Amino acid sequence: MELTKQRQYAPLAIAEMAVSLFAADRGYLDDVDTDKVGAFEEALHAYMRADHAALMDEMDESADYNDDVERRLKQALEAFKASGAW
Repeated sequence: MELTKQRQYAPLAIAEMAVSLFAADRGYLDDVDTDKVGAFEEALHAYMRADHAALMDEMDESADYNDDVERRLKQALEAFKASGAW
């Protein structure tokens, strides 16, 4: 439920929504305390924009979700979780 909350007048981009939903669906949020989900999501989006901008741009421009996009999302989420930067 925490993941679906968005700040007023600050809608998420398609790629940001996709990253958040992928993280939730694949269990990357399972060990995140409920009260820290918002901070996790903000840090994840910042990380993705900084370190995986090409992937984010690709997801914003095309609805073509394929094995390559899934592989790259998985790699990015695993690196983000390993960094503990949230």
